[in-house]
Amino acid sequence: MAYLALIVEDVIINKWELTEEVIILGRSKDCDIQIDDQSVSSKHARIVAEADPFLDGNKLLFIEDLKSTNGTELNGKPVVKEKLNDGDSLKIGFTYFQLLDNNNNNLDETAVIIS
Repeated sequence: MAYLALIVEDVIINKWELTEEVIILGRSKDCDIQIDDQSVSSKHARIVAEADPFLDGNKLLFIEDLKSTNGTELNGKPVVKEKLNDGDSLKIGFTYFQLLDNNNNNLDETAVIIS
């Protein structure tokens, strides 16, 4: 199971299990993960789970910025939509998160098939 962990000074303060197909992150009270940070837009970003086209029953997670004022960073780089991997760090406003994925299958991104 994948989790999103709130990180403060290298310590996990809170974590959320990513069980829904879409999880909205932002300052608004109706967000799935509410972030108390004035630099965060009301609906800042979302995490989307999509079926893996290569592994039946496996889900891929993506972070998508929702045209926020201050943007979303993945591993220190601004993103619009990008695939998430175990250990990735997210910065939303001044708030840091880390993806923890216990189901990480450690498969290479590319497979060579010889026939």
